[in-house]
Amino acid sequence: MKKRPASAKAVIEQLTKRFDEFPAALQVAARLLIDHPRDVGLYSMRKLAARASVHPNAFVRLAKELGFDGYDELRERFRDFAVTDELGGFGARSEWLHGLHSEGGASKVVAQMAEATTENLQRGLAMQEVKDLEQVCKWIVDANHVYILGVGAAYSLAHQFWYVARMAFEHLSLIPRLGSHPLDDLAHINRQDVLIALTFQPYRTETIAALELAREKGLRVVGITDSAASPVARDADISLVCPTHTPHFFSSHAAVTALLETLIAVLVAQAPASVGKRIDAFHAQRASAGLYLEERPLGARA
Repeated sequence: MKKRPASAKAVIEQLTKRFDEFPAALQVAARLLIDHPRDVGLYSMRKLAARASVHPNAFVRLAKELGFDGYDELRERFRDFAVTDELGGFGARSEWLHGLHSEGGASKVVAQMAEATTENLQRGLAMQEVKDLEQVCKWIVDANHVYILGVGAAYSLAHQFWYVARMAFEHLSLIPRLGSHPLDDLAHINRQDVLIALTFQPYRTETIAALELAREKGLRVVGITDSAASPVARDADISLVCPTHTPHFFSSHAAVTALLETLIAVLVAQAPASVGKRIDAFHAQRASAGLYLEERPLGARA
């Protein structure tokens, strides 16, 4: 009989070490246990299987691969994580940050960034009005065309939002296009269109000029920025403000990314059922072309 891992940490180490040995379905199940160990003790096997889009038996087979009699025995190794600090509860996080601060040097920088990012994430979502998110999503769904604008550091954020959302909606464009200027890409806009403009300190003049043009043409404008005093926030029909502060040289966009992901989640949740089928078809086409390592990637519909 194979030696059973004695702790959740040992289970995760074994799953990671042997990951490439497992068939595809077991790899999906293993990844969930590795990446979300706190959830193992909180949710039933069937809920985890539904979340991973695999048959529940995949978790049973995985447990037996590690020498357990069944999944329940494996799950016992994870139960304490739901109620203790072993995987980073508040007490453990506080102790970890305190220890990093006391070490100084790069460790202190890591601690400061961890604190700032965590605070930004919490504040960034708490600051949002759900009705505003719902209204923005309705505008996106109903629009003739949606332009998503970001330049400089904001471009990668705009790109990620467009990259994910375009799986569900065809009428989204990322601007500026390669070699273009935002004003060129807005040459044929009309009142049925929507502009989503992202800019953060120091605010970019190209973005402000594009916003002003959109306002002149009667478009609905959504501003995503870091301050209610931002020119984008002041001039947009709806502004989504998200903190980007850190104690160091560069701003942090982690909270902005979380806000954009939340906006996409609300967008898809509010959309017609046909949107879900469109996302499935999008991934099915990629899978049939051999673009995915696994037949159905974990979280593909997220």
